[in-house]
Amino acid sequence: MHFRFVLTLCLFFCGIRMLRAQEKYVTFSGHVQEAGGHAAIPGATLQLKNAGVGTACNAAGEFVFKAPGHLLPDSLLITSMGYQPLTIALPANGAALTLHLEKAVVHLPEVTVTAVDGLALVKEAVARIPRNYDTAGVRLTAFYREYIRLRDDTLNYNESVLDIFKTYNTTASYKDQVRIVKGRKVRTDDHGDPRFHSFISNITNTAYSSLAEDIQKVALSEWSFLAERNFRYYNYTYLETLQQGSSSLVVIDIKPRKPQKKALLYGTLYLDDASKAIVRCDWGITPEGLDYVNKHGKGGVGYSIMSFILHATLDFTNIKTSMTYKPYKGKWYLSSMQRHWNLDVNSPRRNLHHAPWTGDFTLQITGVNKDSTRPFTGNVADRVNSVGNQISMHTDTAFWEHYNFILPELPDSLRKPQDSVTMGVSTDTVHISNRENGFTLADTLRGMLTPLRTCYDVAYYDLAADIDLAHHYLRGNNRIKFKVVAPFSRMQVDLYANMKIDTILFRGQPVPYTRAFDAVFVQLPVTLQSGEDELYISYEGAPQESDARRSMWGGILWDHDDEGNPWVQMVCQGSGASLWWPCKDHQSDEPDSMRIRITIPNGFTEISNGRLMSKTAVGPDKTCFEWKVTYPINNYGATFCFGKYTHWQDYLVRNGQDTLTLDYYVLPWHEQRAREMFAQVKPMLKAYERDFGPYPFPRDGFTLLESPYQMEHQSGVCIGKVLKDSNAVFFPTVLWHEVAHEWWGNAITVKDIADMWVHEAFATYAESLFVEDRMGRAVAIEYSNAERGSVKNKEPITGVYNVNHIHYDIGDMYSKGSLLLHTFRSVLNDDARWFALLRDIQAHFRYQTLSSDELVNYICRQTGKDLHAFFDQYLKHTSIPVLEYSLRQQGASLQLRYRWKADEAGFNMPVRVSSAPGKTAFIYPTTSWKTITIPHLQADDFAVDEDHFYIATRQL
Repeated sequence: MHFRFVLTLCLFFCGIRMLRAQEKYVTFSGHVQEAGGHAAIPGATLQLKNAGVGTACNAAGEFVFKAPGHLLPDSLLITSMGYQPLTIALPANGAALTLHLEKAVVHLPEVTVTAVDGLALVKEAVARIPRNYDTAGVRLTAFYREYIRLRDDTLNYNESVLDIFKTYNTTASYKDQVRIVKGRKVRTDDHGDPRFHSFISNITNTAYSSLAEDIQKVALSEWSFLAERNFRYYNYTYLETLQQGSSSLVVIDIKPRKPQKKALLYGTLYLDDASKAIVRCDWGITPEGLDYVNKHGKGGVGYSIMSFILHATLDFTNIKTSMTYKPYKGKWYLSSMQRHWNLDVNSPRRNLHHAPWTGDFTLQITGVNKDSTRPFTGNVADRVNSVGNQISMHTDTAFWEHYNFILPELPDSLRKPQDSVTMGVSTDTVHISNRENGFTLADTLRGMLTPLRTCYDVAYYDLAADIDLAHHYLRGNNRIKFKVVAPFSRMQVDLYANMKIDTILFRGQPVPYTRAFDAVFVQLPVTLQSGEDELYISYEGAPQESDARRSMWGGILWDHDDEGNPWVQMVCQGSGASLWWPCKDHQSDEPDSMRIRITIPNGFTEISNGRLMSKTAVGPDKTCFEWKVTYPINNYGATFCFGKYTHWQDYLVRNGQDTLTLDYYVLPWHEQRAREMFAQVKPMLKAYERDFGPYPFPRDGFTLLESPYQMEHQSGVCIGKVLKDSNAVFFPTVLWHEVAHEWWGNAITVKDIADMWVHEAFATYAESLFVEDRMGRAVAIEYSNAERGSVKNKEPITGVYNVNHIHYDIGDMYSKGSLLLHTFRSVLNDDARWFALLRDIQAHFRYQTLSSDELVNYICRQTGKDLHAFFDQYLKHTSIPVLEYSLRQQGASLQLRYRWKADEAGFNMPVRVSSAPGKTAFIYPTTSWKTITIPHLQADDFAVDEDHFYIATRQL
C-alpha cells in the first residue's frame, strides 16, 4: 500500500457552529487543480465565505464538502499557499466541481530591493507574537495522519479527527489537550516480532508534539532560531517578497553562521508584511543537530530502555517541519503542521543494517472556536501513548474525505475509558482541606499530637473485620494494647464519624466516650500512671469509598475483575486508617506488631499483611483469614484485598544461606504475564538490598499481589492491575516503585504526612537506581531527568504540619523530590559515599518514625556538610534555584560571572559547568556575584550541566 504525502497548507480557521442533530447537509465534491493543467493541489482549503465551515483536499486534490443546508446559498473560498485565492458562488443544492487556481505572482517592488535587515524583521516578528497570536486557550478541530514505513513495508497508517484544547505557552499545569473523536488505522503485519514492530512503528506523543512545535512555544525553546539567545549563531537573510492575494509575504532565509553545536537548525520564515506575523515556518536540521538529537532526543528514557531490551537502534538521518498560520477574528492561528522524519534502523540479530525508516505526520486544523476555552475534564488522549494505539482497527474508505469536522455524525470509534474506581462522594458537597481551601478543627484533631494522644504509645493492634459484600458494609472490633507515657484518664482514638461505635470496653467494662468529627474521646474510670493496658472497641458501618477525582482520597474499592467477579481492596493512605478501623491514627505511633483477621464470603482469597496463619470457616458461607505482622507497621499500610486469586510461592536465597519467602497472588488469567513480570523481583530485591540494606521484614516474608489499585502495603505490596501492555511486563515501574516503599515508607515512616516526600522521593529515585543496575548510569540519568516534565512547581513539596495535609496535587513530592535526590548525589560527587549514606539512613532509622528535619540533620552529620539551605530551597519553596550568568570573551579565555537566584537565604550549591571543550568542573556559586576566568574556552562551547543538576539557568 502506498500513499503520497505533500505539505497541507493554508487553511482558514473559523468558529464551530453547534448544529442540531437533525441538521441537513448539502454535499459538494470534486477536484482542485492548477489552472492551465491537471496537476492536483493537495491540501487546498475550501471555506464558506460567510460561515465557520470548511474542509481540505486530500493528497490527490480531491474533496467532499458537506455544507449545512441552513447556511446556503453562500460563496466558497478556495486557497492554497502559492496560488491566487478563488471565490465561487455555491447553489443551495449539491454539485460536482472542478476548481482551478492560478499561481501567485512574485513581485519585487523597487522600494524593497534595497538592503533589508533580516534579523531586525525576525526580532520584530518575535516581539509581536503576543499581539499577533491568541494568548488565551482556544478550542480547535483537526485532522491528523501518521504514515510510517520501513523500506517498502507499511508499519503504521492511521487517521483521526481530533478535538483540541490548545494553550499559548504550555506549562506543567496548563497543557495542550487532545481528544480523539474518531479514528481508523490500517492493519499491518508484525512479521512474528510484535514487540520490535511496536517499537519501530508506534511513535508516542506526535499529536501533542505537533502542537508543541507551534511558533508561540518554539520561540521560547532552548534551540530555536527565534530565541534571542541564539540570534548570534545564525544569519538572517531577506530573500524576496511574495504576493499572496491582497497580502505581501516577506521571506527570510535562516542558516547557521558556521557549523557549531548551538546552531542546530536551518529554515525559512514567511512574514505577513503588514502585521509581521509569521504565517509559515519551514525548518530542517543540520548535521550538528542530528548529532544532538541522536544523543538526546530519540524518545528519552523510553527509547533507551526498549532499545536495550530489543537489541535495536533508531538513528535520525533527517528531520523537516513545515507549519502554517491563517487569520481569524484579528489573530493568527495554527493552520497545519507537516513533519517528515528519516531514520536508520539497525538490529543485527534481525539482519537490519541502516534500513531506511520514514515517517510523515500531518496535523491539519479545520476549525477554531474561541467560545469554548476551558480545559477538558475527561476522555483526554494519553500524551505518552501513540495515537495508533488509542484508536480502533478501522478501514472505512469514506472516513476522512466525507467528514467535515463540524460535529461527529457517527458514534466514536474509540471506547471511552471507564473509571474502575467507585466514586463515592459528590465533589460539590465536601470540603477538601488544603492550602487553597483552608483547614478546619477536624483537620487539627486528625493531624495534631495533642496531650490526649501523646499520653500513650500503641504496642499492639488485634483487628478483626467481617465484610458484607452485598451491602458494602463491615462489622469489626479492635483490641488496642498501649503503654502509658504520661498519667492520663482521658485519651483520643480515631474513627470516622460515619462509622458507628457499638461499645468501648476498658478492663472488660464499658466506658463512656464522646465524639467530635472523626475523633473519639474515651473517659477512663481511673488515672493510669504507668505500665501497659488495653482498650477494646467494637464498631460497624459502610466505610468511605475511594474517589479518584481527589488527590489521596482513600477508601474502599468495590471493584470487579475482567470476568465480573467482585474484587475488593482497602486503600487509605492520606485519608487515614480510621476511615475503616478505630486506632490512634497518626503516623508518629506504630504498633510493635499486629494481628489482622478478615472474614469474607467463600470462594475468594483474602490478602493482608505479614504471614497467613490460618483460614477458618465462619458459618456455612464465610471464611476468616488470619494474618500476623511481627514488625512495626504504619496504620495506612495495614489493609485487606480479596478476589479470585491464584497463588504460588518462591524463595530468594540471601547471603548463600538465608532464604526469604516470596508469595505471589494474581488473577488466574493473568498468571503467565505476571510470571514474566515477577521474574524481575529477585534481581530487584538484590539490588535494593545492596543499595539500601537488608529487606526489612524477613520474618513476615515478601508478598506481591495484583490489585485494583497500586499501593505499598507493608509485606503485602499491591501493584495494581497486570495490564496487557507487553512493555509493562518488561518495564514495570509501578512494581519497582511500590516495592521500594518497603524501605522508604514502611521500614521508616515520617511522623507527619507533610513530610511524605521522604517516602515518595526515595521510592521514585529507587526506580532510576534499578534502571542503573540493569542498563547503566547513562540510561538512569535519562530516567531521572524524564521526571522534569511532571514537575509543576505549584506549591512547596513540604505540606502543612499538624493538619494531615494531603488533599492537594502531590505530584511534585514524587518527581521534584526524586530530582532533588538526583541533584544531591551529583553535589556529593562520590558514589561510594552516596550509597553508604542510603544504607546508613536505613540502619539508623529502621522501624522508627522520623521527621524531614531529623533526616536532613542526620545527612548533614554524616556528610560533614551544612546542607540545610540546599534541602530547604527544594522542599520549602515553590521555585527551583536559577543560575544566572554572563559571558565575556577575552581573547582565548572566557570570563564567567555567576550567582544563584534562590528563595532560600544562604543557598550555595556547587554545580558543574564547562571548563574546556568536552570537559566540566565545579564552580561554587552563592547568592552573591562571583567572577572567574576559564582559559582556552569559547563562549559557544560553554554550557551548564543540567543533566546532573535540577536547576534553571538564565544567561544575562
